[in-house]
Amino acid sequence: MKSIKRNFLYNVLLNISSVIFPLITAPYVSRVLEPDGIGIYNFANTYAGYFALVALLGIPTYGVREVSKLRDDKEGISTLVSQIMSIAAFTTIGVTIAYIASLLFVNQLTENFLIFLLAGFLVYLAPFKINWYYQGLEEFGYITFRTLVIRTASVISLFVFVRNKEDLIIYVLISVLAAVLTDIWNYIKMRRSGIRPRLTTKGLKPHMRPLLTLFASSIAISIYGVLDTLMLGFIKGYEEVGFYTNAMNMSKVILTAVTSLSIVAVPRVSYYMQNKDYSGINSLMDKSFSVVSLLSFPAAIGLICVSPSFVPLFFGELFWGSILPLMILSLLIIAIGLNNLTGVQILIGMGFDKFFLYSVIIGAISNFLLNCLLIPFYGSVGASIASVAAETIILVATTLFVYKNTPIRISNWKDILKALIGALILIPLMILLKQFLQGWVLVISYVLLGVLTFCVMEYILKNGSFIWICSTVSDKFRMKTK
Repeated sequence: MKSIKRNFLYNVLLNISSVIFPLITAPYVSRVLEPDGIGIYNFANTYAGYFALVALLGIPTYGVREVSKLRDDKEGISTLVSQIMSIAAFTTIGVTIAYIASLLFVNQLTENFLIFLLAGFLVYLAPFKINWYYQGLEEFGYITFRTLVIRTASVISLFVFVRNKEDLIIYVLISVLAAVLTDIWNYIKMRRSGIRPRLTTKGLKPHMRPLLTLFASSIAISIYGVLDTLMLGFIKGYEEVGFYTNAMNMSKVILTAVTSLSIVAVPRVSYYMQNKDYSGINSLMDKSFSVVSLLSFPAAIGLICVSPSFVPLFFGELFWGSILPLMILSLLIIAIGLNNLTGVQILIGMGFDKFFLYSVIIGAISNFLLNCLLIPFYGSVGASIASVAAETIILVATTLFVYKNTPIRISNWKDILKALIGALILIPLMILLKQFLQGWVLVISYVLLGVLTFCVMEYILKNGSFIWICSTVSDKFRMKTK
């Protein structure tokens, strides 16, 4: 069985790249394509992503759980992969037809037909999106290596070929090629490992009920994860989409570091559940909650403090409209970070898919109603408020479901409180620095001093999770230097 520590470190490395690459490309792309270009690109990706979501029927989550259960049974995994990919192939045919038809008959899409046609590769190749297979086997080393190679190639291509606003098509094409290469690489590696999926109609029925439950959850999640961007585009135009998506993407860049542990822990929770090891689940959850709190609290508060100075410097003067949305969306770092534990790790990891679905539906309805009320008047700011409210409602619902229906209890509240105390110190730090510094000097000084201040505080407070992470990184470094 793969080490949780090792997988966590692989995901930290992967997610550091998720932070670094956008930090390298976003300032350039935002200035070259401007708010309208950024808005069209993100709107097209979001629209195609919605159809891809339907084509995949909840497979990305279901596949991780089912593969992890059969990790020691190669023949069983081979059969499972064939069945799951066959289901995806059948649904993708119908969804692709619907997608192409929408491009032909919806005027706003027809105006940018080629962009939406290219973005549609997210839909056309849905059956080959098999990252769930490698996550289920805990092959996070491979996932990290593959992603770093393709991201590096994409960044180089971006700076070489995207030169002005008219190169939007090229930017879309680079993004599409990166996704296609990922799918091809995954498939070739899987076949070389002896798993050779075949199209089949046998044994599909038992998968449909749990898949449809997870699919319903995915659709509900998409209402507040995707519909906000679509509603902004149709109601307020591409410029507001540009403001909102830049703010959302920046908050997600920070969020990826927080969700590292959630990704690597889901297969382990499923494995513990299969063996009725509730003490193992409780121990893992205690550690997960304290680590996520340690990462999410300072990240959210720090981003709120630095946003007014950071946004115009990073995205350019045309993106002042992203400042308030980013400050609001910073709270998603905490809400989604904790939600990945209560919802993804616990409820889905332990097989309580219906409870997760109910929670998501409650949040999705709330988000849709808030979007309808707020977007027409407040645009990207309204969409930001709706997103944070929805995620908070889901967090409350999943927490209640966990406490009422599982034996899981969080006991490590002291470390969580210590993380909050350390994070709150960052507010007066920014107020102080603003009196003496400005521009990039202010932003960089705040980040460096903020990290240092927080680490010192957690060391003084003897936060167990902070000490665990430090020892894990130290052990890994010593192993590499031997």
